[in-house]
Amino acid sequence: MDLQTIYAFLASLTNIPLTSIILVITVSVLLHHIFFSIRYDPPLPPTPKFKLPLIGHLHLLEHDMRKPFKKYRKQLGDVFSLYFGGKLTIVISGYETLKEAFHKNGELFADRPSLYITDIATRNRGIVLANGEKWKEHRRFALSTLKDFGMGKSKLEGKIHEEVQSFISEIEEFHGASFDPKDFISTHVANIICFLLFKGKFRHDDQRFLGMINLIDENMISSAGLANLMPWLAEFPGDPLQCKKMIRNADKIFEFIGDIIDEHVREYDENDIEDFTSAYIKEMKRKQLNEESTTMSYEELSGNIGDLFVAGAHTTTASMRWALICLVQFPDIQEKLYKSITESIGDHRLPSTADKTALAYLEAFYLEVLRYCTVVVTGGVHATTKDLTFKGYTIPQHALIMPDIHSALHDPDVWNDPEIFRPDRFLDDAGTIRKRDEMIAFFLGKRSCIGESLARAELLIFIGALVQKFRLECPENETVSVEDLDGEFGLVHTPKRYRVVAIARA
Repeated sequence: MDLQTIYAFLASLTNIPLTSIILVITVSVLLHHIFFSIRYDPPLPPTPKFKLPLIGHLHLLEHDMRKPFKKYRKQLGDVFSLYFGGKLTIVISGYETLKEAFHKNGELFADRPSLYITDIATRNRGIVLANGEKWKEHRRFALSTLKDFGMGKSKLEGKIHEEVQSFISEIEEFHGASFDPKDFISTHVANIICFLLFKGKFRHDDQRFLGMINLIDENMISSAGLANLMPWLAEFPGDPLQCKKMIRNADKIFEFIGDIIDEHVREYDENDIEDFTSAYIKEMKRKQLNEESTTMSYEELSGNIGDLFVAGAHTTTASMRWALICLVQFPDIQEKLYKSITESIGDHRLPSTADKTALAYLEAFYLEVLRYCTVVVTGGVHATTKDLTFKGYTIPQHALIMPDIHSALHDPDVWNDPEIFRPDRFLDDAGTIRKRDEMIAFFLGKRSCIGESLARAELLIFIGALVQKFRLECPENETVSVEDLDGEFGLVHTPKRYRVVAIARA
């Protein structure tokens, strides 16, 4: 946890009456004693020493969780406990242990916990944090519907190619001058998932749309998440963790999505179903007409659109931004990539998923970006469906479960030289893609990423087209590298903003 956030919060306490502070601390100490005194057989996973009343282990952590997780994995093993405030959190590290939990025992680890501030901001809607029948019904519907509309199929490539062509044209307008690629990447990647969700299309200078993306970005890295662990923090005067701001941002996002749903309701035609939103309305109406039990509703539709938009745009945008950094930082790899593309498909047409076999080095490159930069450091927070025993320890149902994806993607016992950027690790001796089960950038098990096939197609085509058309370089007197731009941490690990130069290839 970022100590500056904790210090800023503590500083805000000076404006609160002393009696209120004493009352909060007294109650917290009592709860701390009661909760920490529970004994389990088998015991809980091992935990670091120096738990403090009120904050637990927060003082031992950093905003970048990779370093402390690595430290405590080395000290305590692949399964260990931390207390975030009063919340017991079980961290699971290493590919084999993650596989055993989330793949072999996927049903037991499939739940999501209740999170105070997140539940308020999301209004308990959507697919990501849903459990039980609501989660099962909506995940089934999302997977089948997005597949019907082309996700993972060649018929969606026309839309991807359209966005790539526009992206390339916008870069050409800089004529070799440096530029920040974030908004361009965000808009074009977002347009693809918007096309699937509600036939939406936006320009990179559409201020309302960019405003929605910025609100999502703010919420993804907000310190308000601390209030999930210690709900009383959300009630302090002055909103030191910006909990109220997170909720206001979420309300604006829901308003934006609500306008989209209202338009679809007004223009609904059951014989003209061309996107996820219309398909959802049709299925909901069908179930209501047949008096079938369902969790589908307009409120849940708004949450699903929000969740799928974030999953289909925010993560892929971050991956693309890391990819550009790696292209600039490793020019020899960039030139090897250019040579492999032009020798396979030339330079007159855009790459396609049909070229996937021929463009093995391109696929290996983006896989290494996902591994090396670890776009998703942890797989969010999970929960078990009941108290259970795992690896000789008790995992209580009320505990938060945090999968440490970074540990699996940077384990020297698996990758040999994980801190080296080396796309060839994903190729066999014949130069074809070598399947690595340990490559869990999209996670694994029942909560794996719904949009994996779409993300893979976008990365292949966008990165391939960029390298095909431009040589990407670092601006004069600036440094573009993973180390210097690492990074902002939230649900997605994103780089700091940067500029690049794109030189048109002859």
